[in-house]
Amino acid sequence: MRALAAAVALVLIVPAGLRAQVGATTDIITGVVTGPDSAPVSGAQVQVISLESEVARTRTTDARGRFTIVFPDGGGQYRLIVRYIGMAPATLAIARQADEDRLVANVQLQPAAVTLEAVEVRARPNRGRGVGGETAGPGGTQRVLTAEQLERLPIDAADLNLVATLAPGVVGLAATDSTEAAFSVAGQRPTANNVTLDGLSYGSGSVPQDAIRTTRIVTNTYDVARGQFSGGLVAATTRSGTNEPQAAFTYNLRDRALAWGAADRSAFGQGATQNQLGGGIGGPLVQNRLFVFGSLQGRWNNQPLTALTSADAAVLERYGVNADSANRFLALVDSSGLPFPAVSADRATDNAVGLMRLDWIASDRGLRQYRIVRDGCVRIATPLPAGSSARDVRALRVRAFERPPAEGAARVEPTPVRLRRINSLFLLDDRYEPQASLLTWQGTATIAAGGAPFELPIR
Repeated sequence: MRALAAAVALVLIVPAGLRAQVGATTDIITGVVTGPDSAPVSGAQVQVISLESEVARTRTTDARGRFTIVFPDGGGQYRLIVRYIGMAPATLAIARQADEDRLVANVQLQPAAVTLEAVEVRARPNRGRGVGGETAGPGGTQRVLTAEQLERLPIDAADLNLVATLAPGVVGLAATDSTEAAFSVAGQRPTANNVTLDGLSYGSGSVPQDAIRTTRIVTNTYDVARGQFSGGLVAATTRSGTNEPQAAFTYNLRDRALAWGAADRSAFGQGATQNQLGGGIGGPLVQNRLFVFGSLQGRWNNQPLTALTSADAAVLERYGVNADSANRFLALVDSSGLPFPAVSADRATDNAVGLMRLDWIASDRGLRQYRIVRDGCVRIATPLPAGSSARDVRALRVRAFERPPAEGAARVEPTPVRLRRINSLFLLDDRYEPQASLLTWQGTATIAAGGAPFELPIR
Protein backbone atom coordinates (compact mmCIF):
# COMPACT_ATOMS: atom_id res chain seq x y z
CA MET A 1 0.00 0.00 0.00
CA ARG A 2 2.85 2.34 0.76
CA ALA A 3 4.37 1.82 -2.74
CA LEU A 4 1.00 2.40 -4.41
CA ALA A 5 0.45 5.64 -2.53
CA ALA A 6 3.86 6.91 -3.63
CA ALA A 7 3.04 6.13 -7.22
CA VAL A 8 -0.30 7.94 -7.05
CA ALA A 9 1.33 10.97 -5.49
CA LEU A 10 3.89 11.05 -8.27
CA VAL A 11 1.18 11.01 -10.93
CA LEU A 12 -0.57 13.96 -9.34
CA ILE A 13 2.57 16.02 -8.93
CA VAL A 14 3.96 15.70 -12.48
CA PRO A 15 1.07 17.52 -14.31
CA ALA A 16 1.35 20.46 -11.93
CA GLY A 17 5.04 20.83 -12.71
CA LEU A 18 4.37 20.63 -16.46
CA ARG A 19 1.66 23.28 -16.31
CA ALA A 20 3.99 25.70 -14.60
CA GLN A 21 6.72 25.08 -17.19
CA VAL A 22 4.40 25.63 -20.21
CA GLY A 23 2.98 28.83 -18.81
CA ALA A 24 6.48 30.25 -18.28
CA THR A 25 7.93 29.53 -21.74
CA THR A 26 4.94 29.43 -24.13
CA ASP A 27 2.68 32.23 -25.32
CA ILE A 28 -0.81 31.57 -26.65
CA ILE A 29 -2.02 34.34 -28.97
CA THR A 30 -5.73 34.32 -29.69
CA GLY A 31 -8.34 36.75 -30.95
CA VAL A 32 -11.21 37.48 -33.29
CA VAL A 33 -11.03 39.20 -36.70
CA THR A 34 -14.09 41.25 -37.66
CA GLY A 35 -15.06 43.42 -40.59
CA PRO A 36 -16.33 47.00 -40.78
CA ASP A 37 -19.82 45.82 -39.75
CA SER A 38 -18.37 43.93 -36.74
CA ALA A 39 -19.25 40.62 -38.40
CA PRO A 40 -16.62 37.85 -38.10
CA VAL A 41 -14.32 37.45 -41.09
CA SER A 42 -13.71 33.86 -42.15
CA GLY A 43 -10.59 32.91 -44.10
CA ALA A 44 -8.46 35.89 -43.06
CA GLN A 45 -4.72 35.25 -42.91
CA VAL A 46 -3.17 35.99 -39.52
CA GLN A 47 0.61 36.13 -39.24
CA VAL A 48 2.47 36.52 -35.94
CA ILE A 49 6.18 37.36 -35.93
CA SER A 50 8.36 37.12 -32.83
CA LEU A 51 10.44 40.27 -32.43
CA GLU A 52 13.10 38.34 -30.56
CA SER A 53 13.60 35.30 -32.79
CA GLU A 54 12.07 36.64 -36.06
CA VAL A 55 10.13 33.38 -36.32
CA ALA A 56 6.76 33.71 -38.07
CA ARG A 57 3.67 31.56 -37.67
CA THR A 58 0.55 31.81 -39.84
CA ARG A 59 -3.02 30.71 -39.27
CA THR A 60 -6.40 31.22 -40.98
CA THR A 61 -9.49 32.36 -39.13
CA ASP A 62 -12.39 29.93 -38.80
CA ALA A 63 -16.07 30.50 -39.54
CA ARG A 64 -16.44 32.58 -36.37
CA GLY A 65 -13.40 34.72 -37.20
CA ARG A 66 -11.30 33.24 -34.40
CA PHE A 67 -7.65 32.24 -34.49
CA THR A 68 -5.19 30.70 -32.03
CA ILE A 69 -1.41 30.60 -32.40
CA VAL A 70 0.91 28.89 -29.91
CA PHE A 71 4.38 30.39 -29.69
CA PRO A 72 6.96 28.40 -27.63
CA ASP A 73 9.90 30.54 -26.51
CA GLY A 74 8.63 33.55 -28.45
CA GLY A 75 10.06 36.16 -26.11
CA GLY A 76 6.77 37.88 -25.22
CA GLN A 77 6.87 40.56 -27.93
CA TYR A 78 5.19 40.02 -31.25
CA ARG A 79 3.98 41.77 -34.38
CA LEU A 80 0.59 40.61 -35.69
CA ILE A 81 -0.44 41.17 -39.33
CA VAL A 82 -3.93 40.38 -40.66
CA ARG A 83 -4.63 40.24 -44.42
CA TYR A 84 -7.87 39.70 -46.30
CA ILE A 85 -8.82 40.39 -49.91
CA GLY A 86 -10.73 43.64 -50.21
CA MET A 87 -9.56 44.88 -46.78
CA ALA A 88 -6.61 46.99 -45.79
CA PRO A 89 -3.90 44.99 -43.98
CA ALA A 90 -3.92 45.55 -40.20
CA THR A 91 -0.75 45.52 -38.09
CA LEU A 92 -0.79 45.25 -34.30
CA ALA A 93 1.98 45.09 -31.68
CA ILE A 94 1.51 42.56 -28.85
CA ALA A 95 3.57 42.34 -25.67
CA ARG A 96 3.23 40.23 -22.52
CA GLN A 97 2.80 42.49 -19.52
CA ALA A 98 2.85 39.94 -16.68
CA ASP A 99 2.77 36.21 -16.36
CA GLU A 100 -0.45 35.73 -18.33
CA ASP A 101 -0.39 32.71 -20.62
CA ARG A 102 -2.86 34.14 -23.15
CA LEU A 103 -2.41 37.23 -25.25
CA VAL A 104 -5.71 38.45 -26.70
CA ALA A 105 -5.61 40.51 -29.92
CA ASN A 106 -8.92 41.42 -31.54
CA VAL A 107 -8.62 43.10 -34.96
CA GLN A 108 -11.22 44.99 -36.95
CA LEU A 109 -10.46 45.32 -40.67
CA GLN A 110 -11.37 48.32 -42.77
CA PRO A 111 -12.26 48.22 -46.50
CA ALA A 112 -9.67 49.35 -49.02
CA ALA A 113 -9.28 49.26 -52.78
CA VAL A 114 -6.65 46.66 -53.52
CA THR A 115 -4.95 46.62 -56.92
CA LEU A 116 -4.18 43.05 -57.90
CA GLU A 117 -1.20 42.22 -60.07
CA ALA A 118 -1.81 41.25 -63.66
CA VAL A 119 -2.25 37.55 -64.27
CA GLU A 120 -0.64 36.24 -67.45
CA VAL A 121 -2.10 33.01 -68.78
CA ARG A 122 -0.22 31.01 -71.36
CA ALA A 123 -1.83 28.02 -73.00
CA ARG A 124 0.23 25.04 -73.97
CA PRO A 125 0.36 24.40 -77.71
CA ASN A 126 -1.88 21.61 -78.89
CA ARG A 127 0.56 19.07 -80.26
CA GLY A 128 -2.25 17.27 -82.02
CA ARG A 129 -2.93 20.22 -84.32
CA GLY A 130 -0.89 21.61 -87.12
CA VAL A 131 -0.80 24.95 -88.85
CA GLY A 132 -4.18 26.64 -88.83
CA GLY A 133 -5.63 24.11 -86.40
CA GLU A 134 -5.41 21.26 -88.93
CA THR A 135 -5.20 17.82 -87.37
CA ALA A 136 -3.42 14.75 -88.61
CA GLY A 137 -6.62 12.69 -88.81
CA PRO A 138 -7.93 9.77 -86.77
CA GLY A 139 -5.15 7.40 -85.77
CA GLY A 140 -2.48 9.58 -87.32
CA THR A 141 0.57 11.25 -85.84
CA GLN A 142 2.32 14.34 -87.05
CA ARG A 143 5.20 16.66 -86.27
CA VAL A 144 5.28 20.37 -87.08
CA LEU A 145 8.63 22.06 -87.69
CA THR A 146 8.96 25.83 -88.04
CA ALA A 147 11.60 27.63 -90.07
CA GLU A 148 13.34 28.75 -86.87
CA GLN A 149 13.66 25.14 -85.70
CA LEU A 150 15.05 23.95 -89.02
CA GLU A 151 17.67 26.71 -89.03
CA ARG A 152 19.13 25.35 -85.77
CA LEU A 153 19.33 21.76 -87.01
CA PRO A 154 22.37 20.46 -88.97
CA ILE A 155 20.29 19.37 -91.98
CA ASP A 156 19.42 20.73 -95.39
CA ALA A 157 16.10 22.45 -94.72
CA ALA A 158 15.51 22.90 -98.46
CA ASP A 159 15.30 19.13 -99.00
CA LEU A 160 11.79 18.12 -97.89
CA ASN A 161 12.64 14.41 -98.15
CA LEU A 162 15.46 14.91 -95.68
CA VAL A 163 13.27 16.95 -93.33
CA ALA A 164 10.77 14.08 -93.26
CA THR A 165 13.35 11.86 -91.53
CA LEU A 166 13.04 14.00 -88.37
CA ALA A 167 9.70 12.33 -87.57
CA PRO A 168 9.65 9.00 -85.71
CA GLY A 169 9.08 5.99 -87.96
CA VAL A 170 10.53 7.64 -91.06
CA VAL A 171 13.66 6.14 -92.62
CA GLY A 172 15.68 8.05 -95.19
CA LEU A 173 16.76 6.37 -98.43
CA ALA A 174 20.00 7.67 -99.92
CA ALA A 175 20.19 8.64 -103.56
CA THR A 176 21.81 6.34 -106.09
CA ASP A 177 23.04 6.78 -109.66
CA SER A 178 19.53 6.20 -110.99
CA THR A 179 17.21 7.26 -108.16
CA GLU A 180 16.79 10.39 -106.05
CA ALA A 181 16.83 10.58 -102.26
CA ALA A 182 13.53 9.51 -100.73
CA PHE A 183 12.03 8.29 -97.46
CA SER A 184 10.01 5.33 -96.26
CA VAL A 185 7.24 5.32 -93.65
CA ALA A 186 6.58 2.08 -91.77
CA GLY A 187 8.49 0.10 -94.39
CA GLN A 188 6.32 1.20 -97.32
CA ARG A 189 7.64 2.14 -100.72
CA PRO A 190 8.64 5.75 -101.38
CA THR A 191 5.94 5.92 -104.06
CA ALA A 192 3.31 5.66 -101.30
CA ASN A 193 4.35 9.07 -99.92
CA ASN A 194 3.20 12.49 -100.99
CA VAL A 195 4.94 15.87 -100.79
CA THR A 196 2.86 19.04 -101.10
CA LEU A 197 3.77 22.70 -101.28
CA ASP A 198 1.00 25.09 -100.23
CA GLY A 199 -1.52 22.27 -100.75
CA LEU A 200 -0.34 21.24 -104.24
CA SER A 201 1.59 18.07 -105.03
CA TYR A 202 5.24 18.98 -105.42
CA GLY A 203 7.02 15.68 -106.03
CA SER A 204 10.57 15.54 -104.70
CA GLY A 205 11.88 18.98 -105.61
CA SER A 206 13.75 21.41 -103.38
CA VAL A 207 12.49 24.67 -101.92
CA PRO A 208 14.62 27.66 -100.91
CA GLN A 209 15.25 27.52 -97.19
CA ASP A 210 14.22 31.14 -96.65
CA ALA A 211 10.88 30.53 -98.37
CA ILE A 212 9.67 27.83 -95.98
CA ARG A 213 7.38 28.91 -93.14
CA THR A 214 6.38 25.55 -91.62
CA THR A 215 6.68 21.88 -92.50
CA ARG A 216 4.21 19.23 -91.34
CA ILE A 217 5.15 15.56 -91.38
CA VAL A 218 2.12 13.26 -91.10
CA THR A 219 2.66 9.52 -90.63
CA ASN A 220 0.54 6.46 -89.91
CA THR A 221 -2.62 7.74 -91.57
CA TYR A 222 -4.57 7.66 -94.81
CA ASP A 223 -6.77 10.68 -95.28
CA VAL A 224 -9.23 10.20 -98.14
CA ALA A 225 -9.76 13.96 -98.24
CA ARG A 226 -6.18 14.39 -99.46
CA GLY A 227 -5.65 11.27 -101.54
CA GLN A 228 -2.58 10.41 -103.61
CA PHE A 229 -0.75 8.76 -100.75
CA SER A 230 -1.05 5.91 -98.29
CA GLY A 231 2.27 6.25 -96.49
CA GLY A 232 3.54 9.59 -95.23
CA LEU A 233 2.73 13.20 -96.07
CA VAL A 234 5.13 16.13 -96.04
CA ALA A 235 3.15 19.38 -96.28
CA ALA A 236 5.29 22.51 -96.60
CA THR A 237 3.91 26.04 -96.37
CA THR A 238 5.81 28.97 -97.85
CA ARG A 239 6.10 32.52 -96.59
CA SER A 240 3.88 35.25 -97.94
CA GLY A 241 4.33 38.97 -98.18
CA THR A 242 2.89 41.27 -95.52
CA ASN A 243 2.19 44.97 -95.15
CA GLU A 244 5.64 45.32 -93.59
CA PRO A 245 8.59 44.78 -95.96
CA GLN A 246 10.76 41.91 -94.80
CA ALA A 247 13.97 40.25 -95.91
CA ALA A 248 16.18 37.39 -94.73
CA PHE A 249 19.50 36.00 -95.92
CA THR A 250 21.32 32.83 -94.85
CA TYR A 251 24.70 31.28 -95.56
CA ASN A 252 25.72 27.71 -94.68
CA LEU A 253 29.19 26.22 -94.95
CA ARG A 254 30.13 22.56 -94.68
CA ASP A 255 33.83 22.00 -95.08
CA ARG A 256 35.24 18.49 -95.28
CA ALA A 257 38.47 19.79 -93.76
CA LEU A 258 36.58 20.42 -90.51
CA ALA A 259 35.19 16.88 -90.26
CA TRP A 260 36.67 14.33 -87.90
CA GLY A 261 35.97 10.77 -86.97
CA ALA A 262 36.54 7.44 -88.66
CA ALA A 263 36.77 8.82 -92.21
CA ASP A 264 39.62 7.42 -94.30
CA ARG A 265 41.81 9.28 -96.72
CA SER A 266 40.22 7.79 -99.82
CA ALA A 267 37.60 9.57 -101.89
CA PHE A 268 34.96 7.30 -100.37
CA GLY A 269 35.34 8.75 -96.88
CA GLN A 270 36.47 12.36 -97.18
CA GLY A 271 33.00 13.85 -97.37
CA ALA A 272 32.12 16.99 -99.29
CA THR A 273 32.47 20.76 -99.09
CA GLN A 274 29.27 22.71 -99.61
CA ASN A 275 28.56 26.43 -99.77
CA GLN A 276 24.93 27.52 -99.71
CA LEU A 277 23.75 31.11 -100.04
CA GLY A 278 20.10 32.10 -100.10
CA GLY A 279 17.75 34.91 -99.31
CA GLY A 280 14.18 36.07 -99.52
CA ILE A 281 12.41 39.41 -99.68
CA GLY A 282 8.75 40.34 -99.64
CA GLY A 283 6.33 43.14 -99.05
CA PRO A 284 3.14 44.80 -100.25
CA LEU A 285 2.43 45.84 -103.81
CA VAL A 286 -0.94 47.23 -102.71
CA GLN A 287 -1.54 47.72 -99.00
CA ASN A 288 -3.93 45.11 -97.55
CA ARG A 289 -4.63 43.69 -101.01
CA LEU A 290 -1.63 42.51 -103.08
CA PHE A 291 1.55 40.98 -101.63
CA VAL A 292 4.65 39.41 -103.13
CA PHE A 293 7.46 37.27 -101.72
CA GLY A 294 10.45 35.92 -103.63
CA SER A 295 13.32 33.70 -102.61
CA LEU A 296 16.47 32.47 -104.37
CA GLN A 297 19.05 29.95 -103.22
CA GLY A 298 22.32 28.73 -104.73
CA ARG A 299 24.38 25.71 -103.72
CA TRP A 300 27.95 24.79 -104.65
CA ASN A 301 28.96 21.23 -103.72
CA ASN A 302 32.42 19.77 -104.21
CA GLN A 303 33.50 16.27 -103.23
CA PRO A 304 36.20 13.77 -104.29
CA LEU A 305 35.36 11.61 -107.29
CA THR A 306 34.75 8.03 -106.24
CA ALA A 307 36.21 5.50 -108.68
CA LEU A 308 37.76 2.06 -108.65
CA THR A 309 41.20 3.50 -109.24
CA SER A 310 40.98 5.57 -106.02
CA ALA A 311 39.73 2.74 -103.78
CA ASP A 312 42.18 1.14 -101.39
CA ALA A 313 42.03 -2.35 -99.86
CA ALA A 314 39.98 -1.21 -96.84
CA VAL A 315 37.33 0.43 -99.05
CA LEU A 316 37.12 -2.62 -101.33
CA GLU A 317 36.67 -4.89 -98.33
CA ARG A 318 33.87 -2.67 -97.00
CA TYR A 319 32.04 -3.01 -100.31
CA GLY A 320 32.61 -6.77 -100.48
CA VAL A 321 35.15 -6.70 -103.32
CA ASN A 322 38.38 -8.66 -103.21
CA ALA A 323 41.44 -6.48 -103.71
CA ASP A 324 43.14 -9.06 -105.98
CA SER A 325 40.10 -9.20 -108.23
CA ALA A 326 40.00 -5.41 -108.52
CA ASN A 327 43.70 -5.21 -109.33
CA ARG A 328 43.33 -8.01 -111.91
CA PHE A 329 40.46 -6.14 -113.56
CA LEU A 330 42.45 -2.91 -113.74
CA ALA A 331 45.40 -4.80 -115.23
CA LEU A 332 43.19 -6.33 -117.94
CA VAL A 333 41.78 -2.93 -118.81
CA ASP A 334 45.28 -1.45 -118.95
CA SER A 335 46.58 -4.25 -121.17
CA SER A 336 43.65 -3.92 -123.57
CA GLY A 337 44.83 -0.49 -124.63
CA LEU A 338 41.66 1.30 -123.62
CA PRO A 339 42.47 4.94 -122.93
CA PHE A 340 41.81 6.40 -119.53
CA PRO A 341 40.36 9.88 -119.99
CA ALA A 342 41.88 12.59 -117.85
CA VAL A 343 39.20 13.58 -115.37
CA SER A 344 39.27 15.88 -112.37
CA ALA A 345 39.84 14.35 -108.97
CA ASP A 346 36.85 16.28 -107.62
CA ARG A 347 33.20 16.22 -108.62
CA ALA A 348 31.34 19.53 -108.54
CA THR A 349 27.57 19.77 -108.29
CA ASP A 350 26.03 23.22 -108.51
CA ASN A 351 22.34 24.07 -108.52
CA ALA A 352 20.01 26.97 -107.95
CA VAL A 353 16.35 27.08 -106.98
CA GLY A 354 13.95 29.99 -106.71
CA LEU A 355 10.36 30.62 -105.70
CA MET A 356 8.00 33.56 -106.01
CA ARG A 357 4.62 33.81 -104.32
CA LEU A 358 1.92 36.34 -105.16
CA ASP A 359 -1.08 36.78 -102.84
CA TRP A 360 -4.18 38.78 -103.71
CA ILE A 361 -6.93 39.35 -101.13
CA ALA A 362 -10.13 40.28 -102.90
CA SER A 363 -12.02 41.39 -99.77
CA ASP A 364 -12.31 40.75 -96.07
CA ARG A 365 -15.45 38.66 -96.58
CA GLY A 366 -13.97 36.55 -99.35
CA LEU A 367 -16.39 38.22 -101.78
CA ARG A 368 -16.11 41.04 -104.24
CA GLN A 369 -15.58 44.40 -102.62
CA TYR A 370 -17.06 47.72 -103.65
CA ARG A 371 -15.90 51.12 -102.59
CA ILE A 372 -17.94 54.30 -102.21
CA VAL A 373 -15.99 57.49 -102.86
CA ARG A 374 -17.27 60.56 -101.07
CA ASP A 375 -16.16 64.17 -101.34
CA GLY A 376 -17.50 66.30 -98.52
CA CYS A 377 -20.57 65.54 -96.43
CA VAL A 378 -22.83 63.56 -98.75
CA ARG A 379 -25.51 61.11 -97.61
CA ILE A 380 -25.54 58.33 -100.14
CA ALA A 381 -26.90 55.28 -98.26
CA THR A 382 -30.47 54.89 -97.04
CA PRO A 383 -31.86 51.89 -95.10
CA LEU A 384 -35.10 50.48 -96.45
CA PRO A 385 -37.83 48.58 -94.58
CA ALA A 386 -37.48 44.82 -94.41
CA GLY A 387 -38.81 43.05 -97.48
CA SER A 388 -38.31 46.05 -99.80
CA SER A 389 -37.47 45.32 -103.43
CA ALA A 390 -36.38 47.33 -106.45
CA ARG A 391 -40.02 47.87 -107.46
CA ASP A 392 -40.60 49.87 -104.26
CA VAL A 393 -37.95 52.47 -105.14
CA ARG A 394 -39.62 55.29 -107.07
CA ALA A 395 -37.03 58.08 -107.03
CA LEU A 396 -33.55 59.09 -105.87
CA ARG A 397 -33.49 62.21 -103.72
CA VAL A 398 -30.17 63.93 -102.98
CA ARG A 399 -29.94 66.49 -100.20
CA ALA A 400 -26.92 68.45 -98.94
CA PHE A 401 -26.23 68.93 -95.24
CA GLU A 402 -23.95 71.35 -93.47
CA ARG A 403 -20.99 69.80 -91.67
CA PRO A 404 -20.76 71.08 -88.08
CA PRO A 405 -17.51 72.90 -87.25
CA ALA A 406 -14.85 71.30 -85.11
CA GLU A 407 -14.79 72.02 -81.41
CA GLY A 408 -13.47 75.50 -80.82
CA ALA A 409 -13.48 76.41 -84.55
CA ALA A 410 -15.53 79.18 -86.10
CA ARG A 411 -18.41 78.35 -88.44
CA VAL A 412 -17.66 78.61 -92.13
CA GLU A 413 -20.43 79.44 -94.57
CA PRO A 414 -21.06 76.26 -96.63
CA THR A 415 -20.72 76.37 -100.40
CA PRO A 416 -23.17 74.64 -102.76
CA VAL A 417 -22.51 71.08 -103.84
CA ARG A 418 -22.22 70.26 -107.54
CA LEU A 419 -23.47 66.81 -108.49
CA ARG A 420 -22.18 65.77 -111.90
CA ARG A 421 -22.58 62.03 -112.12
CA ILE A 422 -24.30 59.05 -110.50
CA ASN A 423 -22.58 55.86 -111.59
CA SER A 424 -25.01 53.37 -110.11
CA LEU A 425 -27.95 53.01 -107.78
CA PHE A 426 -28.44 49.51 -106.42
CA LEU A 427 -29.78 47.47 -103.52
CA LEU A 428 -27.75 44.98 -101.49
CA ASP A 429 -28.89 41.40 -101.17
CA ASP A 430 -28.61 39.13 -98.14
CA ARG A 431 -24.93 38.50 -98.93
CA TYR A 432 -24.21 42.24 -99.15
CA GLU A 433 -23.59 42.00 -102.88
CA PRO A 434 -25.01 44.66 -105.23
CA GLN A 435 -28.01 43.84 -107.37
CA ALA A 436 -28.67 45.24 -110.83
CA SER A 437 -28.33 49.00 -111.18
CA LEU A 438 -31.57 50.98 -111.14
CA LEU A 439 -30.24 54.36 -112.27
CA THR A 440 -27.32 55.92 -114.10
CA TRP A 441 -27.23 59.69 -114.52
CA GLN A 442 -24.80 62.29 -115.81
CA GLY A 443 -25.27 66.06 -115.87
CA THR A 444 -24.91 69.05 -113.54
CA ALA A 445 -27.01 69.83 -110.49
CA THR A 446 -26.29 72.46 -107.82
CA ILE A 447 -27.52 71.59 -104.33
CA ALA A 448 -27.35 74.09 -101.48
CA ALA A 449 -26.97 73.02 -97.89
CA GLY A 450 -30.38 73.10 -96.26
CA GLY A 451 -32.05 73.90 -99.58
CA ALA A 452 -34.41 71.96 -101.80
CA PRO A 453 -33.34 68.42 -102.65
CA PHE A 454 -32.44 67.20 -106.12
CA GLU A 455 -34.74 64.35 -107.24
CA LEU A 456 -34.40 61.87 -110.08
CA PRO A 457 -37.32 59.59 -110.88
CA ILE A 458 -36.69 55.89 -111.47
CA ARG A 459 -38.57 54.52 -114.44
